[in-house]
Amino acid sequence: MGIIHKLFFSMGSAVVFFLIFGVASGAATIIESMYNTQTAWALVYGAGWFALIQLILGVNLVYNIYEYRLFKFKKLPVLIFHLSFLFILVGAGITRYFGFEGQMNIRENDRSNEIRSMQSYIQMISSDDNNTYTVSEPKYISSTIGNDFNLRLKIYDKLATLEYKDFIPNAIPAWIDSPNGEPVLELLFSDESNSESVTMKLGDKFEVGDMSFSFGAKPTRSKYIQIYLKDGKFYIKTNQDISYMVMSDMSKGELPKDTEVEFAGLRLYSIGGVNFAPKTMKVSAIKGVEKAGENVAGADAIIATLNYNNESKDVALLSYYPPEPVEVGGQRFYVAWSPMAITLPFSIYLKDFELSRYPGSNSPMSYSSDIVVEDGDFKMDYRIYMNNVLDYKGYRFFQSSYDSDEGGTILSVNSDPGKWPTYFGYFLLTLGLLLNVMNPHSRFRKLAKAVNEANTKTICTILIAGMAIFGASKGYALSMPQIPQSHIDKVSTVIIQGPDGRMKPFDTMAHEILNKIYRSDKFQSMGANAIFLSMMANSENWRSVPIIKISDDELKKVLGIPKSQKYASFDDFFGPNKDGQIEYKLIKFTELANRKAPATRGLFDKDVIKADEKLNILYMVFIGEMFRVIPKKDDFNNTWLSPGGALMELSGQEASNVAIMLQRYFTAVLEAQDSGEWSKADEAIEAIKKYQAEFGAAVMPDSNRVNLELAFNKYKIFQNLTPVYLLAGFALLIVVFIKMLRPKIKINLIFKIVYWINILAFIAHTVGMGLRWYIAEHAPWSDGYESLVFIAWCLAFSGTMFARSSAISLALTSILAGVTLFVAHLSWLDPQITNLVPVLQSYWLTIHVSVITASYGFLGLCSLLGLFTLVLFALQGKKENKELTRNIIEATRINEMAMILGLSLLIVGNFLGGVWANESWGRYWGWDSKETWALVSILVYAAVVHMRFIPKVNSQYAFAVASMFAYSAIIMTYFGVNFYLVGMHSYAAGDAVPVPNFVWIALLVMIVVSLLAYRKRSYSTKL
Repeated sequence: MGIIHKLFFSMGSAVVFFLIFGVASGAATIIESMYNTQTAWALVYGAGWFALIQLILGVNLVYNIYEYRLFKFKKLPVLIFHLSFLFILVGAGITRYFGFEGQMNIRENDRSNEIRSMQSYIQMISSDDNNTYTVSEPKYISSTIGNDFNLRLKIYDKLATLEYKDFIPNAIPAWIDSPNGEPVLELLFSDESNSESVTMKLGDKFEVGDMSFSFGAKPTRSKYIQIYLKDGKFYIKTNQDISYMVMSDMSKGELPKDTEVEFAGLRLYSIGGVNFAPKTMKVSAIKGVEKAGENVAGADAIIATLNYNNESKDVALLSYYPPEPVEVGGQRFYVAWSPMAITLPFSIYLKDFELSRYPGSNSPMSYSSDIVVEDGDFKMDYRIYMNNVLDYKGYRFFQSSYDSDEGGTILSVNSDPGKWPTYFGYFLLTLGLLLNVMNPHSRFRKLAKAVNEANTKTICTILIAGMAIFGASKGYALSMPQIPQSHIDKVSTVIIQGPDGRMKPFDTMAHEILNKIYRSDKFQSMGANAIFLSMMANSENWRSVPIIKISDDELKKVLGIPKSQKYASFDDFFGPNKDGQIEYKLIKFTELANRKAPATRGLFDKDVIKADEKLNILYMVFIGEMFRVIPKKDDFNNTWLSPGGALMELSGQEASNVAIMLQRYFTAVLEAQDSGEWSKADEAIEAIKKYQAEFGAAVMPDSNRVNLELAFNKYKIFQNLTPVYLLAGFALLIVVFIKMLRPKIKINLIFKIVYWINILAFIAHTVGMGLRWYIAEHAPWSDGYESLVFIAWCLAFSGTMFARSSAISLALTSILAGVTLFVAHLSWLDPQITNLVPVLQSYWLTIHVSVITASYGFLGLCSLLGLFTLVLFALQGKKENKELTRNIIEATRINEMAMILGLSLLIVGNFLGGVWANESWGRYWGWDSKETWALVSILVYAAVVHMRFIPKVNSQYAFAVASMFAYSAIIMTYFGVNFYLVGMHSYAAGDAVPVPNFVWIALLVMIVVSLLAYRKRSYSTKL
């Protein structure tokens, strides 16, 4: 019993199973990236052993709830928190074993009540005069190992079996030579517009018009073409005029009439405008599969052995192909490896599928389905689009994709009976974690009390120095008419309606456009506002200016620019095709990339989409489409129009007034560029502002919001805070080290100065966050840039929170906040303020992102405190330094407190993400790489937090090492998934991206510090 308890019920075994579960989950994402999703599911996610680990963790949890007496009243918050995982586990089991997912494909003006399951099934079907016999088994097939199956089907008291034999990736149907086969002839027919393949077995015949084709059979018409076998060779005989062309040398000839001629394979035969050629000629063959050529797209295939009535035959099951008939033992069977058809108790009728594209482009912008639910006499109209899910009778429908001809929709469908147990578990989880932090008997409160009693000093925040270097196209000399700052200031406050509907000043739109296409807010000597205005007024001059940022070398090759060139011009995207006509160079690539599912897009696909978007934006600037400054009178949707849009949509006096107003302005600008006199242009722009105030008042932002947005653009709060955080954090860290090494030195003045610099920086950061929230009218953590800015704020907050107890914490978090802001302003992140796309317009998203990114701040502090603690251990001499020991105790306590807070936020944030996903597109967990690695992070930190219950690893040293390395799971979740794995959150989709050198350097430093500290572990005490 003791060994069983140790292996399955002890706290040590729980930690081990945490790590096994985490390693297995992380390995599955790598398997998915290296092979495919089916293999990941076959080997890990869908495997019985993976479910068994979760069951063992559940049983272990129940036992330890009893073992540690969590049912006592003072431990009630801990009990609630741990019980929540049992509900989540039960809900997950119900979802896995009783729920399902599928797809419904509906054409316009058609209806469907059939779903095709997302998972493929091995299926075997047979029938007689009275009964149909079926058996199926859901099966994920790996491209490596673990594919065994054995289906059993009883017919007439006899047993039919279907057993796995082999797997062939990327296969195509083919006739395979076999001594047990039969003669086979495949002919390919074609005319000017169509082609068709016809398969004939010995004795088959068919008619084309008044002519008979036969294979090994007598002709049935007076006009005939007879093909037959003789002595192992194929011959042809005809009474018609048939010409032929030899494919090898293009020579031509005619078949003699009523004469036996060998039927040659490499010939194209022609008769009466119809061509035919032999595609396959086999003396003895069976139907099977073969591996497709290198550039041929096939389907994965299973080779299985069908046994019945003392006879066996190998059959090929191609993925997603319809059931294949096969005769064995005198009985006909149909076998398949494909999704199951599920019939719904109601139908969905598709009235219209709508695909919106960007103006002047073929690039998709959004798509939606107008449907009617038909349930007997009941009918209900509904519109399905992203973030607008249809719920009906336990089924959820959400917009997934569309047919290539845009004439049909593809809806993803699921039914999840485990939803409510899971949601109840989420509720208990959040409640338990909240109460645990407030509970005076909790570990967190005990640590807080110990820290306060230690009476330690206070300190400040953040990391490393570095400035973002913005490159310019130095090889290109720009020569454009200059626009005075006085006029730029007037134009900057003109309100523009963005493509997403957000009302913003000209200044913001200009900065966003230049940052989007050029990745900077200046181009040589010109500012963003001047460039935006100049592009509209002098578009022809800008067509040849290299201003569109291009990073991918393959894309540069397509565009015809040197690899060393960082930017492409508008004209670089167009060139003559083989017929000498000018065409868009990326048209084929954009169509292909947009048709692919996001998880299957490679790095080149994503760069093509980005480049296409930049080109479209630049084109819309050139034609004035981005200059949407004219409010449309009495429009129910408060639409504002560009100059071109106004001329097309407006009529009567309104159209005349707008045309005159716009013409006055642009004429005045062109004249002013030559004369230098800008007074008329100033008057004309003021007239546009008055027109906006009169007819666009319903959506006009107030002047305070506009002025604050201009100030926000001008002062670049977050960018300028980077060096402040870094320098202050390093200064404080140096002060702390000096104080530790020389305790008698008085540094109170220096400490206070650095401390207040950090406090002021944090206040400025908070003001910047508040300004962005006020300007954007949504929480500022909705994209990559905003989330990093928010993480930096959380780091600064966590340092300030622990400042009274730990100067170390403030210094380290200040340094890390500076580094995070530095990363946020690198060129690959977009700082523009936007309206949210539909799927992001959710209060669940606001909560999910804010909570989970806040956890990164606290856990980042833990990593730095772990490193700091190890450095202090390494600095210990042969005789214990009491000051170093005191700081080790302080850092460890703060580390454990921060980890409890960080892990709590990480858990709640991760599961709230599931709620957001389920309410937005009907699926709260799909083992996508991002969510899987978030789970891995939770498991890693859960293991670290529970280390104190295991005597052998309950030490300050072990905790410091674990907390330092544990943050690598967060780094993998936030960055690694994006560039090295496949999935919805990924930028890589399997493409090789080199690991930056600094990662290996950082890893080496951590290992060296750990080894140096290991020698002094004798000074380490229990937690």
